[in-house]
Amino acid sequence: MRVVVLVKQVPDITSERGLDAEGRLERTPEAAVLNELDEGGLETALRAADALGARVVAVTMGPEQASAAARKALQVGAALGVHVCDDALAGSDAVVTARVLARAISLLDDEDPTDPVALVVAGMSSLDGLGSVVPALVAAELGWPVASYAGTVEVTAGEGGDGVGATVTVTRATDHGREELRTSLPAVVGVTDTIAALRVPSFPTMLAARSATLRTLTVADLGLDEGDVGAAGARAVVATAQERPARPPARIVTDTGAAGVALVDFLTERGLVEVSA
Repeated sequence: MRVVVLVKQVPDITSERGLDAEGRLERTPEAAVLNELDEGGLETALRAADALGARVVAVTMGPEQASAAARKALQVGAALGVHVCDDALAGSDAVVTARVLARAISLLDDEDPTDPVALVVAGMSSLDGLGSVVPALVAAELGWPVASYAGTVEVTAGEGGDGVGATVTVTRATDHGREELRTSLPAVVGVTDTIAALRVPSFPTMLAARSATLRTLTVADLGLDEGDVGAAGARAVVATAQERPARPPARIVTDTGAAGVALVDFLTERGLVEVSA
């Protein structure tokens, strides 16, 4: 069996970010990092694979430099990295991204029915888009059940070790408390950023990941038409954008005995507190 983990390379949130002339996020190699919200998903996938006796396959989508996300997964124990890379994918929105990722997962599943994909794990969102919908959209494309925003994940192997009867149980916080969800595999799970800390890679695995060969897939490999992906297939587009206004200079108050009054006045003027009569 295989466990697929979805990983993504995103711009560092501490870097200067902006949109290009076509309304797309500018991506530079020097400011690119593994999506922080995917780290918990990667660790969850590794633990789930241990419980199932499975291998972890890391799947990423993006330009050539995005292969670094898959290599990060190899460093910590993933058996294979798959990189969906094609110029036609530029401008893809969440719907198109999910369609492409689902096709890649289906391709892996169909190629070797004796080694099926039992579980897909993803972070709850990516820090470059914060849409939080890709796990559910991937599940919809695959026709599999989904459990999103999981705070804990427990995988139970079925009898015989062939995946039959295997289940995944998750707990998640809601506005009204906590709920537990259980479903049979195959399934898609989206996890929160607090579910688990990613293990530290060893030096030998780091070296091995640098020289490992990633499998690269194109749009044609997935049986998709270029008109169905990228900006051509996107349902969401950026109509207008403008730079965030500069932050006003800080107001420094020297306390001469009335600083408390000045603070209350400052907050009241901005409607942040109510002063009763």
